[in-house]
Amino acid sequence: MRSKVRHDNIMVAIETAPATIDYADILEQTQVIPDDLTEAPWENCCGFEHEVERPTDFTRNSCGCVWCDANRERVLITLPDDEDWGIYEYHRNRGATKQVAAEAIAAQRQRTLAQLVDWYENGWQWYGVKCDFFVLGEEYHASVWGIDDEEYAEKYAREEIASEVAHQLEEAGYTVANKPKCLRGLDARQHKEVWKRNLNSQNWQGE
Repeated sequence: MRSKVRHDNIMVAIETAPATIDYADILEQTQVIPDDLTEAPWENCCGFEHEVERPTDFTRNSCGCVWCDANRERVLITLPDDEDWGIYEYHRNRGATKQVAAEAIAAQRQRTLAQLVDWYENGWQWYGVKCDFFVLGEEYHASVWGIDDEEYAEKYAREEIASEVAHQLEEAGYTVANKPKCLRGLDARQHKEVWKRNLNSQNWQGE
């Protein structure tokens, strides 16, 4: 609401806004947009170390054998033999049998290889999430960039950025209504690691 009051020869404009802001309005202003980052995901994200071979003989069957759209040549992707990303120790420390821990490593290697194959065959796209929220001429802003997963950006990073802007508004004296409980103090990449670890967790019986 905006009103005007004359004071001598000066017109004074007074603008008011509700002190309570609905969290849904903040989330609506939080957008997922393409990031212009061109770096390959395996150079930017931990856990995707690998080697690429360009052999001439592809008679052997391998799920790591793909067409690379970037230069239209066939490549073979291999993961380090001893890489387990700490999964074995993680599961064993929580009561998993050796077999269950080994199966968890094998499953993660398959997922990692499948992701690398998809990037080589189809390319990749980075995403950013940003929120610019204006109240009474003041801007409240938060953003994160370099996210390689659009679904993750939409479901998780978007909520985190909206939550950060809500926190800024509360610090400024506003009340944010209907705000969901969410993790604070973690950036988008840390959230993704927590998410992946949770997906890898499973029920098991000890030895």
